[in-house]
Amino acid sequence: MKKLGLAAILALLFPVLASAQIPVSDVDLKRFYLRLGASFVYPDDEATSLKEYVLQDWDLYQTKWDIEDDTTWNISGVWRPLPYLGLEMMYVGGSDHSLRLENFRAYPGRDNIYFGRFTMSSANLFVNWYMNDLVCLGQPYLGIGVNYTDFYDDDLNPEFQRYLMEKGMTNQLAKYGMGHSWGASAQLGIDWRLGRGMASSWMINAAVMYTDAETDGVVTYPTNPGYDRLYADFETDPWTLNLGITYEF
Repeated sequence: MKKLGLAAILALLFPVLASAQIPVSDVDLKRFYLRLGASFVYPDDEATSLKEYVLQDWDLYQTKWDIEDDTTWNISGVWRPLPYLGLEMMYVGGSDHSLRLENFRAYPGRDNIYFGRFTMSSANLFVNWYMNDLVCLGQPYLGIGVNYTDFYDDDLNPEFQRYLMEKGMTNQLAKYGMGHSWGASAQLGIDWRLGRGMASSWMINAAVMYTDAETDGVVTYPTNPGYDRLYADFETDPWTLNLGITYEF
């Protein structure tokens, strides 16, 4: 449904752009923006329970992820050849997220366990539609695009390592691994010029971005003989609030 909604927006947006009359005087191939700011990343906690590959482990049955929010940085470049159209390439730096398993019933008197952590970064390519003329101080825009999300620095918390050993699933350290993701992305933002004249080149930016990102989370632990795995279809689908400063060349 999420991807269908983005496709519907694209279907409505591009016929409007395709049918628009473009005066030659409106074309400016040298109009570029450089943006730098902070990103507040809020991952979605919905993902499948942590499971064994063959059988469902009772202690992990119907567990839920609790993913900690984090703050990081972002940088982007925008090419705006037309007053109402721009192409933006954005990179959101690594945000560090701690993981807990909620509804975990193995230990009496508690319902969670610290699981581990991971770092997430993303590269996004947007087509932005600007709603106001260039002379306006406020420049709101809607962006639709694609993203590549990388998951790395993923490891298990010592508490979850102890659980695996106490349960007799392994007598050695387990490893946690995640991959990468391709998906759709969307943003709604505004650039606000700081004034006229020389100050017009500087703008304050605020934007809300949604990223469709999912990967497989896999815990690999040694057994005798061989090894076994726990896994989950891991959907972070983060909402990100970007605040920054924009300079127009």
